[in-house]
Amino acid sequence: MNHKFHYDTPKQSLRWLRVHEAFSPARQDLSCQAAYETGAAAAAQLIGRGDIDVVSLGCGGGQKELGLLRALRTLNPERRVRYVPTDVSVSLALIAREAAVAAGTTASDCAPLVLDLALAEDWGKALESVLMPGVRRVVTFFGMLPNFSPAEALPRLSGLLKPKDVLLVSANLAPGKNYAASVRKILPQYDNTLTGEWLFSVLADIGVAHGDGRMEFRVAKCPEGSGLLRVEAGFVFRRACTLRYGGKEWRCRRGDRFGLFFSYRHTSEQMEGLFLQHGLRMESQWLNLTGDEGVFLLRR
Repeated sequence: MNHKFHYDTPKQSLRWLRVHEAFSPARQDLSCQAAYETGAAAAAQLIGRGDIDVVSLGCGGGQKELGLLRALRTLNPERRVRYVPTDVSVSLALIAREAAVAAGTTASDCAPLVLDLALAEDWGKALESVLMPGVRRVVTFFGMLPNFSPAEALPRLSGLLKPKDVLLVSANLAPGKNYAASVRKILPQYDNTLTGEWLFSVLADIGVAHGDGRMEFRVAKCPEGSGLLRVEAGFVFRRACTLRYGGKEWRCRRGDRFGLFFSYRHTSEQMEGLFLQHGLRMESQWLNLTGDEGVFLLRR
């Protein structure tokens, strides 16, 4: 399933925000919040003076960008800082806009955009209508990398950046020396009641009942053969069921597994190599104390 369907309605977006508040290190871990704040300050220094577009790809609720917007205004109060929160969810794009306005960004300098990054081949072209020509940009890709194959997302990110632009990426990491054991250890962040309710809601909307099957969370190898591992969530049918959406039908048999969601886990050592493969140079990185989330500052 395209991940966008988990954020398609206000109800689904609010359920995701509950999961994020409960389990994201960015919301629960002070050292993780410090990593984002330090990364924001470093990006503001690196981008220099002058007007700036802050482009948030997959903005979610927009909380992670507030420190960046604040740092850019503090460094140069006279400059214009525009905020472009983009998300596949109308609700989340508007929530991010409201958060930025409440934190001091003027409403006229917020340009929310609904954008399905999974379907857009050229992210730069998709953003042309809302960006100021000739203005440097700080692009954020917070919490999104785990939901893409790196070979899919990183070339599009690299192609979006101009030579003087700055990119901030965050990723969920697998800490420790044993990669496989580390990924298994974080499985409870996904295999829990709140996450299960959020992921199941999209099936409920197309007529699936809880009794039709069960949620299953597992650690699996990357299907592209990259050596990466990812957490996968699926619904395993206990009985035959017909799914109906958009005038079409899909027949599921007993024992079929419907893939709902995946999240790749990287190590901090893997990240630099992945970035370099796609023309991105790491300027610096910051990890939280447990090492399960990292913020990376990059340029082309």
